[in-house]
Amino acid sequence: MIQELSDRIWKNSVFHSQLDTLIGAWLQHELQITATMNLSDKDMARCIQAAAILSKSDDPMRQRAAYSIAACANDLRSEELPGLAGTLRLVLTGLGNFPAFTTSAVINDFRRLPMQSAVYEELRRATNAVSIGDETVVLTDFQARLWQLLTGGYRVAISAPTSAGKSFVLQQYLRGLVRAGKLEQACYIVPSRALIAQVTDAIVTWRQANGFVDVSVINVPMTAEVELPRKAIFVLTQERLQALMGSHPDFAPTLIISDEAQSIEEGSRGVLLQNVIDKLLARSPNAQLVFAGPNIKNLDAFAKIFGIDKVEEVQSRSPSVVQNLIVVNTRSPIRGRVSVQRLTADGRTDLGYMEIGKALPSTRERLVRIADRFGRQKPSIVYANRPSDAEGVALGLEELNRSTEPNERLLELSEFVKVAVHPEYDLAKCLLRGIGFHYGRIPALVRRGVESAFSDGDIRFLVTTSTLIQGVNFPAANLFVCKPKKGQSTDLEPAEFWNLAGRAGRLGKEFQGNIFLIDYDEWTTSPADKGNEIELKSFLTETLSTRLDEVEACALESNPQRETSDLADVEATFARLLADHMAGRLDQTLTRCDVEEGDRDRLRKALDVAQSRVSLPSETIEAAPTVSALRQQRLATYLKSEIKGGGIRRLEELIPRHPRDDAAWKTLSEIYRICHERILSVDVPKLHLRMAAISLSWMRGDPLPAIIEKNREYNKGDTISAVIRNTLNDIEQEVRFKYFRLATCYISVLAHCLKESGHTDYLSSLSSLPTYLEMGASDQTMISFIALGLSRHTAKELMEFTVEKEMDPATALKWLRQENFDSRIASPMVRQDIVRVLESAGAA
Repeated sequence: MIQELSDRIWKNSVFHSQLDTLIGAWLQHELQITATMNLSDKDMARCIQAAAILSKSDDPMRQRAAYSIAACANDLRSEELPGLAGTLRLVLTGLGNFPAFTTSAVINDFRRLPMQSAVYEELRRATNAVSIGDETVVLTDFQARLWQLLTGGYRVAISAPTSAGKSFVLQQYLRGLVRAGKLEQACYIVPSRALIAQVTDAIVTWRQANGFVDVSVINVPMTAEVELPRKAIFVLTQERLQALMGSHPDFAPTLIISDEAQSIEEGSRGVLLQNVIDKLLARSPNAQLVFAGPNIKNLDAFAKIFGIDKVEEVQSRSPSVVQNLIVVNTRSPIRGRVSVQRLTADGRTDLGYMEIGKALPSTRERLVRIADRFGRQKPSIVYANRPSDAEGVALGLEELNRSTEPNERLLELSEFVKVAVHPEYDLAKCLLRGIGFHYGRIPALVRRGVESAFSDGDIRFLVTTSTLIQGVNFPAANLFVCKPKKGQSTDLEPAEFWNLAGRAGRLGKEFQGNIFLIDYDEWTTSPADKGNEIELKSFLTETLSTRLDEVEACALESNPQRETSDLADVEATFARLLADHMAGRLDQTLTRCDVEEGDRDRLRKALDVAQSRVSLPSETIEAAPTVSALRQQRLATYLKSEIKGGGIRRLEELIPRHPRDDAAWKTLSEIYRICHERILSVDVPKLHLRMAAISLSWMRGDPLPAIIEKNREYNKGDTISAVIRNTLNDIEQEVRFKYFRLATCYISVLAHCLKESGHTDYLSSLSSLPTYLEMGASDQTMISFIALGLSRHTAKELMEFTVEKEMDPATALKWLRQENFDSRIASPMVRQDIVRVLESAGAA
């Protein structure tokens, strides 16, 4: 009966016309555009009746229409018709979206439902209620299904929009395992350091609230000397996980969560993600696996990629909040006038126009003026293509909001930015007006402060780059986008656009979110017109399908040429195949990648040629799995020759010194020169000297402002804003990623050469260079502070209060517990960082 009624409503053109009018009226009201759309009481009543029926449909489009009707009607007419709160409650019940009740106290407290509706609500509520310890939580239908699968111990693949609440369920599942005493070692894999911080903070919050002090949270790769705790949640990128697995061959978690798992499509990092999960499964074949990503159409791909018999699939296409696409056209013959339209799958509806009063010739001016005009009343995210663009837009918004007075929190955060980054960093000025910007290279404690201030409403506008696409979750009421790119020139894929768009609308804060597409007709692509689901393929599979000739050429090349980012991606595929070939598992990998028999023969022959040129053992090659084995062999050949011909003196020049050693710069610059020449095939004069100097400052724990000032002297022609951005890039992209990768390869190959040449007594002299580069510290005590969860900035400040340089994490925690820093550390942000870590450890 319900299905028949739903079909009749959906086929009725009058209904769709009234629906468009109702949503248009709400948008005109929301955007303060002159009202030209309105529904009569009779038509409103018909729409509300339709919403009650459509909410019980299984069709996501009909569910979305029901949600829109109820939300718009309630906002527009609730004062005249108080019963609309009950209608919205009824629709949310039909959708199984109980968490949205808390968005409005009126709806949450509404009790005047008809008996039949009240009984229906209680039955639906009971179905979606789960117990976590002493607490009962009512979930959405999607969340309840996911919870059922997770607690049943199934391997699960999840596809859901950003706002669907999957992260909440994953966190609660971990919490439930800990409470029940069932958690051993869990590995939570994420694609970025920013997401590491966000996931870690969420875990630490419930861990602290529940007193689970016997469970560790680890988000840095631990050295071989540190024993891994028996009960722990490891939150790591694939690079950090690779390092941890290398130093701890026995690490075998029983729960593996890969969040933002669609990143398996992304070049060499996607290959590495596939590598580390394959290795974890080899170590722990019965581990529970969870793959999560936004809008993945073919969830069965994960079973194929990893050779798993069965993975349960759970998808959410139902809206947790309504999202409106709004096109703002700034191209008008009347100066300063913009027209506004609502975009749907069926076309566009004119909403009216607005006087901005200014010409808007550039993308920056459009983002600034449109965001300020339409986003001032609610928390808003503005998307910028590059860090420099983000800073420019934020400064424009700051200029328009100089009448805004900062509260105490923003004053403190602004002062901290000056100390932690640089006194002239533009972020410090912007924060005073409730404006922030965010990109992946910003130091962790500053980034955490900005995210928290935005989440709490102290920052009203947050300008951000593609960090958002990588899964960092801070939704807002509004999202503003104009000609979006990743970086300077790479268009967003439709799935990336929809992932970004998913940040508009906050479950539990508002029922609707708005996505403003500025001058959409001028974009080089039209992602909003295309489907939001992706057909997932691992990068390994895609490369073997479309670039087989290039992979074969990599295998046959005896002297690899200069390593570009594109070539590095293809070589990562070759490196994986050669490792599999050497280990006798090539056929298994090629079967999973659907490689045809004729192509398999080509690959086998090419890999035979490559293997004949490589004498390095597989464990050495796999220590740096994204570096071509041929490049590693070239490095090994050079090192063996140098050791043989140069004697002990040359040998000692090849071994990295501790960063505080007087000879550290000389040896590190030589190591970088060798890596440039033998691994990357690049010859940029003096680059190795400059990067060695920056790396040493970073590894010695030098404060970021000091490193920036050194770069300022070196780059006298650049603005301070450019120097700061470039320095952050040097550290985050070059030192902590590129040179970390090179150092990992170099140390592994050098260790092999020392063994081969009979110089095993020098193995103990090999410093933990990759760890130092990743952590930005080289004293064990400072590394231990960071391992406990403190920021590098805080860890450096604490080093001023101790002469002990060799504390392990347990000793460092004991020392922290005994000290009082209230009068010794001026910055409230640093003190809060220490308190947070101590509370997490159950010690404050």
